Amino acid sequence: MERSKLTNSEVNKFGIYGFTTMLGIMVPMMYITLFMTEHLGMSAALMGTILLVARIIDFFIGLTAGGVIERTKMKSGKYRSWFKILRWVILVGIIMQFLNTAALPMAARVIIVFVGYLGLHGSMDYLAPSQFGVVSMIAGPSFEDRNRLSFRNAQFTAIGSIVISAAALPAIDLMTPIVGPTYAFSIVATTGAILFFIGATLIINVSKPYDQGQPKNAPGMPVVTLGDMVRSVFTNGQLLILLLGQILFQTAGQVIMAIMTFYFMFVLGNLTLMALAMTITGIFGFVGSLIGPKVGTKLGKKNAMVIGMLTYAVMCFGIAFFGASSFAIYIILACAYTVGMFFFMSFGQLYFLDCGEYGYWKTNKDNRAVALAMGNMPIKIGMALGGALGAYGLALIGYTPGMIPTAEFATKFMYLFGGLPGLLALIAAGILFFGYKLRDSDCERYAKENEAKLKASINNS
Repeated sequence: MERSKLTNSEVNKFGIYGFTTMLGIMVPMMYITLFMTEHLGMSAALMGTILLVARIIDFFIGLTAGGVIERTKMKSGKYRSWFKILRWVILVGIIMQFLNTAALPMAARVIIVFVGYLGLHGSMDYLAPSQFGVVSMIAGPSFEDRNRLSFRNAQFTAIGSIVISAAALPAIDLMTPIVGPTYAFSIVATTGAILFFIGATLIINVSKPYDQGQPKNAPGMPVVTLGDMVRSVFTNGQLLILLLGQILFQTAGQVIMAIMTFYFMFVLGNLTLMALAMTITGIFGFVGSLIGPKVGTKLGKKNAMVIGMLTYAVMCFGIAFFGASSFAIYIILACAYTVGMFFFMSFGQLYFLDCGEYGYWKTNKDNRAVALAMGNMPIKIGMALGGALGAYGLALIGYTPGMIPTAEFATKFMYLFGGLPGLLALIAAGILFFGYKLRDSDCERYAKENEAKLKASINNS
């Protein structure tokens, strides 16, 4: 018997989670360094050390999250249970990071922020794969419904990004005369945390009829061991190719993010233009979230990813050669690559879910949660590599604090700011074009056969 199509209400509730996630996590991501130094009195070196240690731990949590999800099959659902538990941890984690602990000893301030940071980011390591695990449960093997859920998530996420970028600082400024700057940050962060909690609760409710848990060792269901999980990554060639391409692409984006302020300060000579640029590109991100799914669906997921990355590469090369002379040219090219990214970014983690379906179909071992958890790795690795490449690149082209930029420096900087990301994106597109072989029609067949196997094993239990 075929499943009925998802209702618009179900799809929208899933999308609202993406919206509230941005409202919850973006304030900690954007302002935690400022809060730790200016409001909690930590030195830059101490702040950097805390975040470095926390991010290393977070990386290893992300590596193991998929295996834990796969092995821990709870009564409230394989993926849904994690939302029920970790929404509380994230709520508390966000609030802890922005508590006014300035009156406490420095050791206490450090511990509270450190625990709060890991509470948020470590929990998101579980919820990111669980979110698209829920997609597989709600939509079943229907790629039409999987796409609807992913596209709506991308659209609501883009709206959330615009809202939080535009509203966070004005809200803080509005409350500062009333409660002071430190408590203003606390109130805004807590408000975002509560909204995230509401969004996570919607996911729990909408997924309840679909994700009701499964037995650990049902008759006919192969037992998945830790060794199976490790092998599921290193023996899944399509997953490895996808990881490599995505890591290179995310690194390209993080190079730009790491040194963007230098472009506005030293090349254009006007840092205030950065806020305008981010607002405009954010709006075009929303436009891309509306256009991208239609283009991506027609192209197919693989072609959408390759063409989107090629578009990104070409626009970055354009910025390298023409962006130094005009803010308008930069904005046009940046908006173009932002729209191009949504050709494939609207599919979100469905690429990794496809690899998981392929691995399950091939081996008869369900490691889809492991494949989904690997979707966290490109951004984490990309942030580390992109930040390092940006910093070392600045040193290589002769940047020193307080310097007066020359025309020669500006030219070299543009090669770093646009040329290097363009090259990385071009290589990523080439790797995926030649190496990634999964077709949507095949993956949908894998998903249907996998669901049939899973149902049979549960019915036999």
